[in-house]
Amino acid sequence: MTMTSEELPICHPDTGFISVAGDEACAFLQSIITANVETLPIGACRPAALLTPQGRVLIDMMVYRPASDRFLLRSDAARRDDLFTRLRRYRLRRLIDLAIEPDIRLVLLLSNQAAETIAIPMIMSCSDPRSPKLGSHCLVETHHLPAQMGAIDSWHANRIAAGVPEGSLDLTPERALMLEAGLDQLGAVDFEKGCYVGQEVTARTHYRGLVKRRLVPLTIAGDPPAIDSDIIWQGTVIGKSKTAAAFTVPITGAHGQTDAKSICLALLKLSDLHNILDAPADDDGLMINGHAAELALADWMQPLPRPAKSKD
Repeated sequence: MTMTSEELPICHPDTGFISVAGDEACAFLQSIITANVETLPIGACRPAALLTPQGRVLIDMMVYRPASDRFLLRSDAARRDDLFTRLRRYRLRRLIDLAIEPDIRLVLLLSNQAAETIAIPMIMSCSDPRSPKLGSHCLVETHHLPAQMGAIDSWHANRIAAGVPEGSLDLTPERALMLEAGLDQLGAVDFEKGCYVGQEVTARTHYRGLVKRRLVPLTIAGDPPAIDSDIIWQGTVIGKSKTAAAFTVPITGAHGQTDAKSICLALLKLSDLHNILDAPADDDGLMINGHAAELALADWMQPLPRPAKSKD
């Protein structure tokens, strides 16, 4: 049976995997990263991050649990070696094995396609817990990759539309905050599990409502903007674009025809976001690269909190 482009498996082109295994693997990760790995079921995955002591994101990751005493951490490829070095530094005398896994790849399935339909050996497969739009993850050894695969663009468009940041372009190392990126609502941090690196600042920000910015999706009537393109509201630059992707939408009343648009993430002040939301519906003051733009808030982002009453 021939698969459509939406049904083809997608090999994520930018991943780096690290294995953490041994009797103390769970306790080790529980003490340093933001997610609760003790409650992560075998065969499931969960987003997480390693923070600085000041609560800034160093490296974001997805944590997979193929066995009770083994975890696989996925970061973007450029951050893998740094993550490995930091894990070794935190290991001390714990009885764990750390290893870079260069032969593991992430295969993505969109829609409701079951992992069994691609009929290849897998290390594990699981649904992406961040959004139903992101389908399933399959961890596969390089020599077992499917012969025919689709492009990553449609997955990134779904990811950005769902308000899901990923990698150092969306989460600037040593600057990004978990709560400004919405990572707490995406399951990447547990406020009940106890201490981890950066826990005090993250908890204080959460409980005192100190969030001043939010990472949000914007749709643009044009090509995907380059990273760090100016986002302009009523003639003033209010932020810079982050990751972006193209997508198509049906044209109303035009059978079979589509319109090309793009979508990007941007970190904007909550005060600016509320000004945009409160503007008249026909206000065209939001622009990127000379093209009209619109806020496209994911459901889980709404309603947006009010700006924190602290000094900017």
